[in-house]
Amino acid sequence: MVFHAGSAVDAGHAEAALRQVREALLPLLDEAAAAGGPMLLVEPSAGGGRSLASRVEQLAPYLDAVERHPWLGVCFDTCHAWAAGHDLAAEGGMTATLDSLVATVGADRLRLVHANDSKDLCGSTRDRHESIGKGAIGEPAFAELMAHPATAGIPIVVETPTEKHVGHAADIATLKRLRP
Repeated sequence: MVFHAGSAVDAGHAEAALRQVREALLPLLDEAAAAGGPMLLVEPSAGGGRSLASRVEQLAPYLDAVERHPWLGVCFDTCHAWAAGHDLAAEGGMTATLDSLVATVGADRLRLVHANDSKDLCGSTRDRHESIGKGAIGEPAFAELMAHPATAGIPIVVETPTEKHVGHAADIATLKRLRP
């Protein structure tokens, strides 16, 4: 189950917001774990507003707020990461971002990837998806995504625009072609 990290009213309220995350999320995580329910996956946002986690390194205080509960995983959205300022299009940029994600949250927390190119510039805080390879992130970054050890065996979902009667087939075919 994927959910967005949430936001604070202003920068001065981030600690209070993380306390609220702890109070609300810990019981849900405990209940889901005890019942063998689905893991909860926090998805960093595109960075608009006062997001509690948009850049991957901001996941550290978020996880700390819930005592790094084992039932909390991460959904990595490429368009969100790009919009939040991770330069995935630079050579090695996707690899560096995924390395930072693993260093921040641990190798076992990445449980889902939303693979989306972007219509906007890096750091725009705008979450406007584009078809794989047709946006500002570009195909080479998605080749790095598909080759990164952290994504091996992890489900990848496309949330890209669709053409009438075609669906996501072209984006899925592109990602399959980019696999090593």
